[in-house]
Amino acid sequence: MAFQKKLLAVAIPLLSTGVSLNAAAQPTELDEIVVSASGSEQKITDAPASISVVNQEALQQNQYSNLAEALETVEGVDVRQSTGKTGGLNISIRGLPSDYTLILIDGRRQNAPGGVTPNGFGDTSTSFMPPVSAIERIEVIRGPMSTLYGSDAIGGVVNIITKKVSDEWSGSVSLEHTFQEHREYGDTGKTSFYTSGPLIEDTLGLAVRGSVLDRSASDITFDDGSEAPKRGVAPVDGRNSHIGARLSFVPMTGHEFYLDAETGRQVYNNDECQLGTLDGRTRSCEPDTDDEADGYSDELRFNRDQLALGSNSRFGFGTWSNDLTYNVTETKGRTLPGPFGEAYDPPYQDLIGGADRELESKDTVLDTKLVSPLGNNHIATFGAQYRDTELTDGIAGTTFEQSSWAVFAEDEWYLRDNLALTLGGRYEDHDAFSGHFTPRAYLVWNTTPAWTFKGGVSQGYKTPEISDLHDGINGVTGQGDTITIGTPGLEPEKSTNYEIGAYYDNLNGFKANATVFYTDFEDKIDSGTSVTINGDPNIPDGTYDQLDNIGEAETRGIELASSWQFAQDWSVLGNYTFTDSEQKSGENRGAKLTNTPEHVFHARLNWQATDQLDLWLSGEYRGERTRFTKVKGEYDDEEQAIDNAVGDLDAYALFHLGGAYQASDKVTLTATIYNLLDKDFLSGASYTYDDGGTQETGWASDYIYQNRGMAQGGTIEQGRRLWLSATVEF
Repeated sequence: MAFQKKLLAVAIPLLSTGVSLNAAAQPTELDEIVVSASGSEQKITDAPASISVVNQEALQQNQYSNLAEALETVEGVDVRQSTGKTGGLNISIRGLPSDYTLILIDGRRQNAPGGVTPNGFGDTSTSFMPPVSAIERIEVIRGPMSTLYGSDAIGGVVNIITKKVSDEWSGSVSLEHTFQEHREYGDTGKTSFYTSGPLIEDTLGLAVRGSVLDRSASDITFDDGSEAPKRGVAPVDGRNSHIGARLSFVPMTGHEFYLDAETGRQVYNNDECQLGTLDGRTRSCEPDTDDEADGYSDELRFNRDQLALGSNSRFGFGTWSNDLTYNVTETKGRTLPGPFGEAYDPPYQDLIGGADRELESKDTVLDTKLVSPLGNNHIATFGAQYRDTELTDGIAGTTFEQSSWAVFAEDEWYLRDNLALTLGGRYEDHDAFSGHFTPRAYLVWNTTPAWTFKGGVSQGYKTPEISDLHDGINGVTGQGDTITIGTPGLEPEKSTNYEIGAYYDNLNGFKANATVFYTDFEDKIDSGTSVTINGDPNIPDGTYDQLDNIGEAETRGIELASSWQFAQDWSVLGNYTFTDSEQKSGENRGAKLTNTPEHVFHARLNWQATDQLDLWLSGEYRGERTRFTKVKGEYDDEEQAIDNAVGDLDAYALFHLGGAYQASDKVTLTATIYNLLDKDFLSGASYTYDDGGTQETGWASDYIYQNRGMAQGGTIEQGRRLWLSATVEF
């Protein structure tokens, strides 16, 4: 029976495109249907991967400033490892750093080269997100998926599935605002809209989406009276805007072409050096004592423009999809560090201190995929990808370029009607190093209508950043004080994931699942020893920081989740994640790989009070985080003093109370009190240490590691606050 159902799913046209004019083709239980684990739609329990889904209802009932916040309650996902300089969050899956999570929209790659947002601004990538009203659901694959999606899918994949163009004109407008009880935290307001419908009945359709988020600056102080750092913890005022449109053309039944365009803009204030040290001549936050440029202007902007063209066709032999995506990402407001008006040493004499630093990436990706039943027991997926990337960094005085192509194939083989084995592999050829092959194998066994067991082995990989392979200067760190150079011989980072899971559904309102995983991480790119250059024609003489393939690590854990409809109007759901990690090589051998807490728990109680009113109470617990990802005993004097005073980052529990009221057929009002008990995150302790014979004092937070002015380890949650939202449909 399972195989016949899957064949029917493959026969439905345009399953994973998000651009069909046929609203009637929507599955009836979207929260149980996924498309990211293979080439066609299937139930979560049948998918050859560990997948979680954030459905449309959950998205509408909560406040989100970025993609990471939307995934905060997903098992195996941690978005609180650190806080980026702009106050955004990153997405870590199964204890791996956030760099190893691939972001997709309707299956199209969104990750830009990390070198375009250097020095702690990578969190801006999760803020380029369609408005919630345009999203059907978000699928999260926990574990490597490089066989289908290529580089960066080493820890997991997040796929945003957007709504299909409607066959009748409809839409919505949402207004929302967050009111802080403690006024030192900044309020946030957001306006968003989505509309879609036919331009020519059954032939041409249009969807338009947009949003604007405004955030006021926070100005908080710790319990000792010291000011919380503006780089992430007390975020600056900023604006995040997004607008996009999709044109869908169906010339005949079963064949669709689409054109999608969008633009995103983020603007953040830096007039008091909140995000980076201002250049000396314009400095307002420090004494104007030098004519030195330190790399930052008084406003930082992060821009993204994307154009996508694709087709989705159904033939007698299967479904064929093609996507061409052109993505331009840009950082503005950075400058070239160094004495004003002075040229760099040869061969970089064209670079002038204080000049604007150009940071722009251009990424072109061509994807093609065919899903086809073969015989009576096989569903095959064949595909290819070509990618061309350019990164311009003014400090390198050149444009980095690289290209790659890949072919992949998977076969979902039904050994029995209730037993499916998926075998797949991907070969990628990269112009900077030799080819790389990535396999995976996964078994799904529906033992009874109530029980499903599944597990497998999969590999992931991540190619080095385009700038990291450059033979020459490729960046600057330390507020303009330290120059970095590339390492042409870097190899891809790799992971191998082993997992086994059990899923239970009593078919009467109770569901539960458990997954055990182990990940072996190899060839991690990390800071190597400093190198001294003398006589190199590409690099001025000096000592530089450089990356190398030096890291090996392991992560392991358990993921539990369940939901129970225990009465007609009452339900409860929750999940628990245990995660452990260990660095297996390098100077920090034996230490944690990341500061992901070992224990994380989420729970939510839902009550449908009336036909119009839903209420809920949710809670979360996050265990202690390691403060330093290095071996104890290897701390410097200040780190040891901090550890003696406050130890690891503290565990905490939070509760939230919310409700949604259907005021009319077209109007929905939603309200949530976050941090219901007003948990305080501003506590800490003072410490003293010896600095070369001088006694120095400092103060350390219980919840963040103040990493000497850089992006912050850990996170500080805001105090009690009220989020209100009104959505009007038309």
